Amino acid sequence: MNKKRWIALIIFVALVGVSIVVQFPSVEEIGFFHGEDWMETVIESGSEELITVLDVEGMITANLPSGYFYDQYYHHGFFLNQLQSVYENPEVKAVVLRINSSGGGVSESDEIFQLIMDLREEYPKPLVVFFDQVAASGGYYIAAPADHIVATRNTLTGSIGVIMQSINFHQMAEDWGVEDVTFKSGPYKDLMNPLREMDEEEQAILQSIVDESYGFFVDAIVDGRGMDRSKVMTLADGRVYTGPQALENGLVDSLGQFEDSLEVAKELAGLENPTIIRIQRDDSFSWWQLLAQGPEQSLLSRLVPGLAEMQGGRPVSVNNHAVPMYLWSW
Repeated sequence: MNKKRWIALIIFVALVGVSIVVQFPSVEEIGFFHGEDWMETVIESGSEELITVLDVEGMITANLPSGYFYDQYYHHGFFLNQLQSVYENPEVKAVVLRINSSGGGVSESDEIFQLIMDLREEYPKPLVVFFDQVAASGGYYIAAPADHIVATRNTLTGSIGVIMQSINFHQMAEDWGVEDVTFKSGPYKDLMNPLREMDEEEQAILQSIVDESYGFFVDAIVDGRGMDRSKVMTLADGRVYTGPQALENGLVDSLGQFEDSLEVAKELAGLENPTIIRIQRDDSFSWWQLLAQGPEQSLLSRLVPGLAEMQGGRPVSVNNHAVPMYLWSW
């Protein structure tokens, strides 16, 4: 390694050292909740009784790349920890969940839904949901157990259903003389192989998966909203609804702005002067975020060629398998 690279590496290590001092606050500085990379914002000061605001912003998935240059506002593990912490905290008397999401993975959406159901049974406290610009598909699914849902008149919500997509290139492959070579242990092991035509039996297998996830979605609304199943089935054809349309169809409880959802939470919790705080992920710049991207993506790896190989780094893999999604898509 030449002199310039050694100098760059020394500067980088020094900056990381400074970052360690800056990034780790004392216990007194943490605030109401103890969590790594948690940022608390006081929306309204009041008594020791708390209303806590949580956000679901972006696609509900655990599989997006992370790191400073590959950032995604929603982080699944972080949100689940948030949810657990606010419900377990006895000072929190109500929870407001702000949703701005077109949905996401079936698995992740259901994990949130199940956790909310479990926490509400163990720690009964009001849950109010505010729908921002979009709260569709999985974004609606996770809101189903709420005591009250507020939407704006411009909110797009609904999209109740499941989608599973892929692209098939078999005709193109034939035209260009591309041959698929696949060794498999069973006839359906390469289900949705894009280089061969899908038969009716395979389509039926995939449709059964979609139908089962769809049934879970309908059940969640029937149980969470207390709606008649036949009515839910009428509404659950995949279309999106505006806020007023959702109110008319019983998918939300009132129209308003974010501040209105806070007032509803106060009323349901019987609070006159609570402290309202928002918990978010701390997105302030950190040198650790550069390192957290992995050796094949980090700035350090660019300064020190061969670092990825030394650390056993491998190229980032992409999951090519189509999965069922609670997602507003086309």
